[in-house]
Amino acid sequence: MDCKETRKNIYRFIEDEIEGKELQNFMKHVTECEECQEELAIQYLVTEGMRRLEKESSFDLQKQLEKKMEGARKKIRSRRRVIWFMYIMETLAILAVLLMTVLVIIK
Repeated sequence: MDCKETRKNIYRFIEDEIEGKELQNFMKHVTECEECQEELAIQYLVTEGMRRLEKESSFDLQKQLEKKMEGARKKIRSRRRVIWFMYIMETLAILAVLLMTVLVIIK
């Protein structure tokens, strides 16, 4: 994902509308690109700041952004685990079919 695409997706990230591989690509770019990190921080502070001001509640937006990004990292890790589990299960299924085929041929 490049800077232009990342910046177009910042609002979607703030609204939790990015999932899967797209979230992974977004987080990778934001983590590596200082300019996009700044843009995310600014947009998050403005968006969430306005919401919080309307509710008249106290807040620490920088901490909230860090929490949101950590949540996204956890989603990515979970997705990776699920994908690896699926690969392992597919491999086991293929091995079972091969073993059954060999046993049928031997008999």
